[in-house]
Amino acid sequence: MQLKRIVAVHLLNDFSGSPLVLQQILEVASEHSQVHVFTATPSGTGVLSNIPGVQYHSVYYRWHARKWLTLLYFMWAQVTLFGRLLCFLRASDTVYINTLLPFGAALAAVCRRCRIIYHVHEVSIQPRLLKQLLVTVARITADMLVFVSEYVKQQFRFPEHKTTVIYNALPERFTSQAMQMQQGKAKEPFTVVMLCSLKKYKGVYQFITVAQQMPHIHFMLVLNAQAAEVQAFRQATAAPANCEIYPVQANPLPFYSRAHLVVNFSLPDTWIETFGMTILEGMYCGLPAIVPPVGGVTELVQNGEQGIYADARDCYSLTRYIALLATSDSLYYTLASAARERAQHFSQQRFSSAIRQLLGHSEGVAC
Repeated sequence: MQLKRIVAVHLLNDFSGSPLVLQQILEVASEHSQVHVFTATPSGTGVLSNIPGVQYHSVYYRWHARKWLTLLYFMWAQVTLFGRLLCFLRASDTVYINTLLPFGAALAAVCRRCRIIYHVHEVSIQPRLLKQLLVTVARITADMLVFVSEYVKQQFRFPEHKTTVIYNALPERFTSQAMQMQQGKAKEPFTVVMLCSLKKYKGVYQFITVAQQMPHIHFMLVLNAQAAEVQAFRQATAAPANCEIYPVQANPLPFYSRAHLVVNFSLPDTWIETFGMTILEGMYCGLPAIVPPVGGVTELVQNGEQGIYADARDCYSLTRYIALLATSDSLYYTLASAARERAQHFSQQRFSSAIRQLLGHSEGVAC
């Protein structure tokens, strides 16, 4: 009997959170289906690369510092996705669209009468007209929409019967190693780690400012960017000696093992975190967190229990909370223990069960 085909589409294959989630979905899908993925990998590798049992179809897309050029690349990617998928798809296929961005894939899939599943990670899409277009296409074409948090679901007005929330998880190959990391390690020097994209709205400049104000604390910034971009950023910001800055990493575990605190400094007025995969990674490693007071990340971290809420636009609060965790052992170790315990609620087993149910592979457990 011919295997059912699942055709996944993701615009940019890098080392960020949304392709990491799709990687786990594809691994589950390949258990009982023939899996194809259409994606762009301008750097040559990413989270979605080299997944066993997956057939790859390359798409041309890249980000550029000039916004109009990025938009041009984006629209060209939609045109090519529409044309190629219109020829490639069968009516029996399930098309799994990761993020709202690949709307060309949705239009092709609806023309071919495929089942269409959207996995929605984002709410902060600019410009506004583009967001309206993407949401309209998803509303018209989607048979089911999966949201990464209740917060994301509440930002859209999609029909209730077409929506579900499946919280993100981390692969067991990560969590098994993370759970072995020592808790109660020496806090000297106290080390703060942040992993994010090299974007202003991610709070990278606030991170440098806080490091400059706290020379007795060690800081590590791991950016989803190439070495040349990181070097230019380091020179432009005059990062202090106590702040190490690294380019994109395939394996973040060594950084978490050196750290005592994981932070997310996204700026709430320009970017709302919809879940917080790097925060979940840190929590699995036994690290408490400082996170924004809004968005899906608040469903992961409870204020005063596994971490602390702080608005990254208020650098005074950031330095005060970091100093508090660095000096108060009782508070620090209480939050650290609770963080690891809380992280285990977001398990790959629950995630995989929900995805199997969504794809019709078996009875699953809702998240």
